[in-house]
Amino acid sequence: MAKTVRVVRDDAYEEMGAAYQRVLTAALDAALRESGVKSAATRRKVAESFVFALGEFHDSGWLRPAEGAAPVYPVLCFTERFLNVDTPPSALGTVYAPSPGFAFHEYAHGSVEAFHAGDPAAQIETGSFGGEG
Repeated sequence: MAKTVRVVRDDAYEEMGAAYQRVLTAALDAALRESGVKSAATRRKVAESFVFALGEFHDSGWLRPAEGAAPVYPVLCFTERFLNVDTPPSALGTVYAPSPGFAFHEYAHGSVEAFHAGDPAAQIETGSFGGEG
């Protein structure tokens, strides 16, 4: 019998979602620096606008992947196992969906503020899947 994927709406998502926004902010800040945007105030303003707009899209947006297609809704979830090309979804274990009290757009400015203020908690460790697990 196939194992089922367990999708949960847990408050733990709030930290995951905010950390994701800080990772986005760091990547955007690096791209802006590489593109010659020297002003920290300008980079911060761009990050606030971008992260907030993306947050609203994650919270309530939809898109049509092709003309005439039905709309689809983005759902950003987190798992404790990498979904590789050969990973069956049943092997993911718990999938964390947004908790009922979490809204990306509401966390946007705080996440950007934490990054630009140099808050040590805003420095999120990241990596790439290397085949382990």
